[in-house]
Amino acid sequence: MKEFWEFMGLSGKRVAVVHHDDLGMFHAQNDAYRALPFATGSILAPAPWVPDLIVNKKPDADLGVHLTLNSEWSHCRIRPLTCGRSLRDEQGYLFKSLDEAWRSVRVEEAEAEFRAQIEQVARLGVDVTHVDTHMGSIARPDLAEVYLKLACEYRLPALILEDVENLAVPAEYKRSLKALANKVRMPRLRLAGVPYVNWDLEARWRAFRDFLLEAEPGVYHVVHHSCFFTDETRDLPDIGIREGDYKILTDREIRRILEEKWILITYREIRDAFRNFMGSEPWIAES
Repeated sequence: MKEFWEFMGLSGKRVAVVHHDDLGMFHAQNDAYRALPFATGSILAPAPWVPDLIVNKKPDADLGVHLTLNSEWSHCRIRPLTCGRSLRDEQGYLFKSLDEAWRSVRVEEAEAEFRAQIEQVARLGVDVTHVDTHMGSIARPDLAEVYLKLACEYRLPALILEDVENLAVPAEYKRSLKALANKVRMPRLRLAGVPYVNWDLEARWRAFRDFLLEAEPGVYHVVHHSCFFTDETRDLPDIGIREGDYKILTDREIRRILEEKWILITYREIRDAFRNFMGSEPWIAES
């Protein structure tokens, strides 16, 4: 939505929302969020350490809801907030994989769960600034439709990518996702981030530095999963990557490039400006 970025004075510039995913999953993840200078992240509402984000609040917190239908790690599983049977595996947890979730989840139960996740975070006193999705939970087209409908209902920016071609989903999903996105009047961001790969730390640092130096103008949702290595997190399969994210984002050269060559904004700024930009107009086309 070029005209909106012009409205914000950001058209033709390199702009980043540095976004901390998976908040609430681990105390060590929350601590890394509080230690970093970046305000924006999203909360995994069913996760165990969500209240800590409120009790030990970051003063400039800019928090959204990391909508999820899956649990990911075998040793730190989470349960849905609602009682929908299609959301749960045989042990009562959210499914480990997206494929399992997509085969099972009924759309009406997913909608109830997404709504509960948003409202739970709001009831805790968080000024919810946006919604995004854990591991692409909403990529099944009927779930994406619910995701966008709820974002418009709550008047919250949703992470909508400029390009879905690189998503690891079936081709028919991509076609449907493109059509759905075209129905919604909402800012679209370019997805980027600290590389989430098992390279050594120096290689990941170089790749992220090169991105920061060479990226085309645009507004980027820059994902990271910064977390401290503690007794709580030492068994995480990707703790080296998460700990590396923190080290990269606190690196002096990376910080200098971000401060000198990028404009850093928050989703609160996007949300408030877009509500003003849209006025009373609907955010989604009527079916």
